[in-house]
Amino acid sequence: MNNNMAKGMPTFIERELETINELVKPKLKKSSKYTFIAIPLLSVSIINLFFMLVVNGYTQDMLITIGIYAFVGAVGAALYKESRHVNKEIRQIGMDHIIERIKTSEHVNDYTKDKYIESVKAKPKFSMQTFFNFLSEEQQRKKMMED
Repeated sequence: MNNNMAKGMPTFIERELETINELVKPKLKKSSKYTFIAIPLLSVSIINLFFMLVVNGYTQDMLITIGIYAFVGAVGAALYKESRHVNKEIRQIGMDHIIERIKTSEHVNDYTKDKYIESVKAKPKFSMQTFFNFLSEEQQRKKMMED
């Protein structure tokens, strides 16, 4: 969750976004590092292999160099795949927090909680919007109880 996303939002939503951000920050750093290393490795490997094999043609003298570039490409691909795996973990951490936060709400009834949880699980891509709707409804109910 980036800080620009939270600008202009109510403070109760900003607090929840900060909580999620703190939970995923270590994984996000790891994913960024993997991607930052993987993309150049893959690019260099693919470009060099293309020029060596397609443009120059294959010779027996190039075998070691081709092997090195293939290894570099394999390492880049592995790091990229790992970054995608870490991104899935990040999404799962966010979803778990959202679901847990909905479950622990004291201001919303169980039926409504279940409805929001079902919606988050059924449509993971829209889970943040569903969570924002939940937080808004919870805030309205808090205000009603205070008045």
